Amino acid sequence: MDKSEYISKFDSLILNPPIREFYGQQEFFNVGYWQSETHNQEEACFNLMEKLLDFIPEKQGIILDVGCGLGATTSYLLKYYSPADVVGINISARQIERSIVNAPGCKFICMDAVQMEFEDDFFDNIICVEAALYFDTREKFLKEAWRILKPGGNLILSDIIFENTQHFGDWIIPQGNNVKDIQEYKNLYQQVGFQQVEFVGVTDECWLKHYRYLKSSIEEEFKAGKIDEQIYQTNVVGIDGLLDSSSIDYFLVSAKKPTKVASPNFVF
Repeated sequence: MDKSEYISKFDSLILNPPIREFYGQQEFFNVGYWQSETHNQEEACFNLMEKLLDFIPEKQGIILDVGCGLGATTSYLLKYYSPADVVGINISARQIERSIVNAPGCKFICMDAVQMEFEDDFFDNIICVEAALYFDTREKFLKEAWRILKPGGNLILSDIIFENTQHFGDWIIPQGNNVKDIQEYKNLYQQVGFQQVEFVGVTDECWLKHYRYLKSSIEEEFKAGKIDEQIYQTNVVGIDGLLDSSSIDYFLVSAKKPTKVASPNFVF
C-alpha cells in the first residue's frame, strides 16, 4: 500500500467512523483516561489530556501537537496556551481541514511526523496523543522529536505497545513498531538521547475501561434496535479480542531533552 492509499484509508477510519457520536462533540478519537467519576468518552479524553499535561509543570513557550487528528487535542491545549503558541501537524490534509475548524487561531501544517520540516531546537514542548504507534516508524519520530526540541524541552505522549499487530489490522500499524517488552520500548528513548524518561502504565485506566465502556454502548444500541445483529457481532468480537489480549499495554510517557546535549550517534 502506497502512502496516498494509506492516508485515504486512514481518513475513512478517522473522519467517518460508525461510532463518531460515541466520542462526543469535540471530535476526539482516543481511548481516554477513565476515573470512577468519568461519565462518558469525551470526559475520559479530557482526563487523558490533563494527565499528560501534568508532566509539564510550567506550560510556557511553543508546543507542537504531533498527529493532531481532527484538532480536539490541539483545541484542549488552548486551556493553557495561547493560539499563537500552538502548532499541530498531521499527515492528512483532510484532517488538517477539520483541525482548523476545531482549534481556530492555531497553526496547522500537513507534515509527516518522521520527516518534520522544523529547525533544530525549535519547540519548548511536544505532545503526541495515541499516534506514535501509527508512524513509520516510532523510532524515527523519536529521533525527529529530539532534534526539534529545545534543550530542556519535554516530549509527552500516550502510546500503545504490542508484540504484534494481529489485533489492529495489517495495514494500519507498521511492523517496525512491534516491541517485545517494556524494556525494548524504554531503550528507544534512551538510545535517541532522552533523559528523565518516565513511564506510567495505565492499561486498565485507559485501554481496558475504554473498550468495556464501548462494548456496553454497542450492546445498548443493539438492544434499542439502532444497529443490526451483524454489525453488533462484528464489533463485539473485535472488542473482545482487544480486551482479552495480554500483549497490549498502554503507557503515559514523559521524556526530557537534556539541557546540555551531545549529538547522539544515530543514523537516519
